[in-house]
Amino acid sequence: MRYMHKIFHEKRQSEVQEIHRQRFNFDSTIHLGLYIKPMDQSSVYELYYVPTNEMVRMASDIHIISNQFQEAFNDLPPVAQNQFINECLVEELYNTNEIEGIRSTREEIARSTKEVMLNKKSKQRFESMIKSYIRLLDNDLEFPKIPKDLRQIYDDITKGEIEQQELPDGDIFRREATYILKKSGSGKIVHQGIMPEKEIIYATGQLLKFMNDNEEIPDIIKIAIGHYYFGYIHPFYDGNGRTSRFISSMYLSSILGNISTLSLSRGCNKYKNKYLEAFEVTNSIKSRGELNSFIETFMRIILETLQQMNAELKEKSELLNMAVHKLNSEPQLEHKDGNYWGIMYVLAQNHFFDSRNGLTIKDLAGISNKSQATIRKLIRELLEMSLIEQKGERPAYFFIRQQYFEE
Repeated sequence: MRYMHKIFHEKRQSEVQEIHRQRFNFDSTIHLGLYIKPMDQSSVYELYYVPTNEMVRMASDIHIISNQFQEAFNDLPPVAQNQFINECLVEELYNTNEIEGIRSTREEIARSTKEVMLNKKSKQRFESMIKSYIRLLDNDLEFPKIPKDLRQIYDDITKGEIEQQELPDGDIFRREATYILKKSGSGKIVHQGIMPEKEIIYATGQLLKFMNDNEEIPDIIKIAIGHYYFGYIHPFYDGNGRTSRFISSMYLSSILGNISTLSLSRGCNKYKNKYLEAFEVTNSIKSRGELNSFIETFMRIILETLQQMNAELKEKSELLNMAVHKLNSEPQLEHKDGNYWGIMYVLAQNHFFDSRNGLTIKDLAGISNKSQATIRKLIRELLEMSLIEQKGERPAYFFIRQQYFEE
């Protein structure tokens, strides 16, 4: 179906209005009870979408690829599973920051994530956001029910990362106006968030009612709609995108599983121009409240990102299987007991699923359920065989020699 915002450029105004009237009144059209008012004009439009075969196809494909992804993940050994989750988590956090222009590196986020997971008391940058995503992975969150719940999520996601003058100054949300600029960097204002705060509270209440009570709209489509409408309301001065993507991830986790949930920010950043443009055209009078373009863009981003992540996981799994064959034929391990092979297998999982760091004696002891003294003896001999290498001291990190699996 040709989107309204494209028809807007192709037809006379009277024809555009007639096409919108007809489309809005199709028997198949879904009216959402949510309203927008595009900038610089007086008309208010009810949001709607027309179900299409493309939506049905993508929804089916998303569930299929998500199930395949989960099955491939379940087949991994435990160490690889943990490290793959950590890698996906770091990517998600890095990408949600990247979209917002927040300076961070994958290495910085990985370090902070590891410290938080170890429950160290030292204050880490992004600590509150990391804890929120860990709770998401642990199914330790409830869907927001009232506007104040959205504020709590915002506080947890953005703590320590918002300038003082950009923090909410109303009872729950912002008190003053906020503006969204054109993605090209021209400085042109393309959207103004809802005003005043009482209207923000009302609109977020309507959004939560729609998300939690509407059982007629397919979940994946409902999540896309909710993601758009949160962005339209723009309840905060800063941090709206991070908060919205986290909330959408909460809802996605209930239908796709936790690992697939960690695809949203990665995809939104990779397809950043399409993602931001989808908001811009849907906010404008060109679309007249039609959500087909946004819904299909959102679904396509999730689908393509899941396909890419599934391909990455399959490749790593295949490499790990090849590594097992390599280790089984390693002559230096032939007459050693299984503990040596076990350490090499753990380090192989680390090699393919977390190439940034090796593992410490303490890490290996915990994974292998053996004493640190036993691990030190095994590591010392594997070093003497030149099968592994060491990096750093106190703590020392151990990893399989870089070229080992290529020989």
